[in-house]
Amino acid sequence: MAFIEDFINTNYILPLCKYYTLPGTLTYGIILVAAVALVYKLLQKLEIKIDKHFFYALLPFIIFGGWTRALRDHNLYDGWWWCSPPIYFLIFALAFGSLLVGVGLQRKFKFDYWKFMVLVGATLLAYNLTLTQITNFPALGTILGIWIIFVIAFFSISKYKPEWLSRINAGILSAHLLDGTSSFVAIQFYGYYEQHVLPGFLISIFGPWIMFPLKTIVVWGVLYLIDKEYKGKPEKEQLFKNFLKIIIFILGAALGIRDMLTVSMLQA
Repeated sequence: MAFIEDFINTNYILPLCKYYTLPGTLTYGIILVAAVALVYKLLQKLEIKIDKHFFYALLPFIIFGGWTRALRDHNLYDGWWWCSPPIYFLIFALAFGSLLVGVGLQRKFKFDYWKFMVLVGATLLAYNLTLTQITNFPALGTILGIWIIFVIAFFSISKYKPEWLSRINAGILSAHLLDGTSSFVAIQFYGYYEQHVLPGFLISIFGPWIMFPLKTIVVWGVLYLIDKEYKGKPEKEQLFKNFLKIIIFILGAALGIRDMLTVSMLQA
């Protein structure tokens, strides 16, 4: 029993808000896979179409999650539940609760569910805005400057070589490069460290610049494989493809927003 308690404390409790361990990373990965399958089934039962409106509904909650995690880094939110990964369950509960209420309003009053979710998310973002004070403008400017170069490059490829990179995939890649750029700037210039196991290992060998090719190659490769797997499949399966891409976007955008705001609120 003592061994189990020590294992849980070492790999799950003590690392909260500080770093990830290999057992923790594997556990959270398994939970993510199971959650993706379960949530998709629930969305099917609710007859929610995975389209641009569903994405609009989620976007404020994605921003809120990354933004709130940054505020927790600066102790503007208090409590372990605002740390990663508990915050993911909390944001999910907020978003899914809003979805259920929105679906109820849609069925009874013909008010689009996604508009209700956007209103709830916007309210949460407005509250975060009252807590936020950007002080490190050089860091913010450096992150945005580098990131914009990647955004221009990805969307240029999607325009002239759409068979290589679709417009949607360019947007997802851009979200992940916001994370990669923010991590690079925070580690290289401001003394931060990488909390995740694999990126941290690679950074210890190659340096923080490795985040750029790591994010680009891995995410682009995954998106290519997803498109290849679902090419020519019926609409029902195409909706699941859309859902997978939204999950990948969330993993990049939420972390990118968190990292960018965390270092941008640091006293320069």
